[in-house]
Amino acid sequence: MLSIDPSRTDLCEEFKRKPFGRHSADLHKLLDLMRWGFARGRTVILCTVPHKEWRLAKFGPRRGTPMQIDENRAFNSYQDAVWACFRARWKEMTGRDCPIE
Repeated sequence: MLSIDPSRTDLCEEFKRKPFGRHSADLHKLLDLMRWGFARGRTVILCTVPHKEWRLAKFGPRRGTPMQIDENRAFNSYQDAVWACFRARWKEMTGRDCPIE
C-alpha cells in the first residue's frame, strides 16, 4: 500500500479549510489514497438519519461482515462528519493522530 507523509500537515489544513471542491495536486493525490485504497477496516461515513445525522463506521475484516458503527458520536453536519472521517483515515494510514484539530 502506498503511504502518506505524516509531516505534510499543510494538506490537513487545506482539507479542513475546503473539504469540497477543487484541491491542490498533492491533496488530490492524498485523497485518492485515502478513498481508493484497501477497504477492509477503513473508516466510512454512515448516514443514520437522512440529511440530519451521520456516524463513523468501519468496514468489517471480510466481505459480508457487519460494519462496526461508532455509537458514541453523531454528527449533525455532513461537513463535520467528513472532517472526522479524514482524521480517522489519517491515523489509520500513518499510525499518527491528525495534527490538526
